[in-house]
Amino acid sequence: MTRYMPAAPVAVLSFAAILTLAAYALRSGFLPDDTVTLWASAVAAGGGQVPLGRIVAAYPTIPFLATTLLEFLLPDGTPAPALLAALLLSLIAARWLTAFRASGLGIVAALSATVLTAFHPALIRAAIAGPADMFLAVFLFMLARGLYDLRAQSAAPEVMTVALALLGLAFSHPMGAAVAIASLPFLVFAVRPALAAKSAFNLVIALIFPTVFCVGAFAYVSWVFPGSGWSFLTAPAASLAAWAAGLAHIWGQGVTGSLALDAGLTLALSLVLGAPAAAVVLAWVRLRRPLVAPALVLGAATVFAAMIAVTAGVFGEPVALLVVAPILAAIVILRIRDVRERFPVVIALLVVGWFGGMAGVVIVDPRIATHARDLVNGSLGDRERLDALNLGNATVGREGVLVDSFNAPAVVLGRGRARGLHAPQGEAFALTMLLARIDAPFVALPDPNSAAGAQDQLNKVFPKLYRSGIPGYRVVYQNATWRLFERLAPARVPND
Repeated sequence: MTRYMPAAPVAVLSFAAILTLAAYALRSGFLPDDTVTLWASAVAAGGGQVPLGRIVAAYPTIPFLATTLLEFLLPDGTPAPALLAALLLSLIAARWLTAFRASGLGIVAALSATVLTAFHPALIRAAIAGPADMFLAVFLFMLARGLYDLRAQSAAPEVMTVALALLGLAFSHPMGAAVAIASLPFLVFAVRPALAAKSAFNLVIALIFPTVFCVGAFAYVSWVFPGSGWSFLTAPAASLAAWAAGLAHIWGQGVTGSLALDAGLTLALSLVLGAPAAAVVLAWVRLRRPLVAPALVLGAATVFAAMIAVTAGVFGEPVALLVVAPILAAIVILRIRDVRERFPVVIALLVVGWFGGMAGVVIVDPRIATHARDLVNGSLGDRERLDALNLGNATVGREGVLVDSFNAPAVVLGRGRARGLHAPQGEAFALTMLLARIDAPFVALPDPNSAAGAQDQLNKVFPKLYRSGIPGYRVVYQNATWRLFERLAPARVPND
């Protein structure tokens, strides 16, 4: 029992630390676009502002439903996605600490390994990015454990563990779906050779059947509910072009001439930098295939997933796959007992991997360097997102605000709730667009020359309103990007 006692304070401290970092990232405008969209959509769904069909057909399903449930249960304004992400990281930290202790490590060694893996820069980035990235980390670790168990025994429980891990990956994050697809050609190497020789095809079918079945069912549900289809509520942001441009700043015109190959090489380099302990330990036991094959399968599937994502263009950016580095480091410590004999060397490698993880994050996600430079210079992040947050805060206490919150989800976050907004999923917004007539108590419009204003649906229908104003309305709030108009009350006619 004593070996598990330190897990509680570690979980509490990690929860508080990540929650603080996430709150600062939100206020500073450093949250990823996908996180802001997921958060705003969950706030709207938790407040009853989203039709049931769109909730059922939302993607990524697991983080969206979990966040929506928290939004429904917690008071308005509670940062449910940040709470959920911090909770998941605290559970990972507690789980790894207890697992390290159970594997025979002393309390100091286990705490050191936990701090250097659970608080690896890649996992911290994932926790700040939100629940989708953290669910991805959880299921990747589940897959890593399942692959080692599968190689050792390949019985029904081990097969089901890997199958459920692949299913969780497919519905936790777009890049998780890419990993599930990329794993297919490598799964045969994760089972015992004797079993693979007899029924490799049947075993792979058993591993992927739950995922294939649930994907088919999900596609059917998305098709049945009106207005959903494959236009998922929280689809990944179309930011591959921006990510590729950032990668070009590092590699110039590229190393291989192919963006997909460059992405795979970049991620592989980041994994080696972030998890040198895994690389060295695997080199120590390179002749013992049951200890080497599962880790190599996970690493190969991850690199291949990055290449698939860049080639297909529908899974988002490969940045989320950075969490594989601390997972590989943790799993080799847990499953390869040779590390006990040379654990000081392993700790030193974990320290190197922590700093290498920082370099890997910068390499795979060049925007991190921009954010770090902004922090050093004392400036803030996305100016337009901060303006949207401030506009949302300005709408607190005002009901009937007509705004394109799909285009600017940060408005919902700044307000703290979706009730009181006439958003695109509502009838009032649809009638305004259909009739080209504004009758809402309040109207929020972004500058047409801004990035948000160029995509705003209200600006497209009423292109002159931002500058010319609206007859019968006055400006009650304004910042660098947004203007909030209020409808004037009709003049009272005195009774004779």
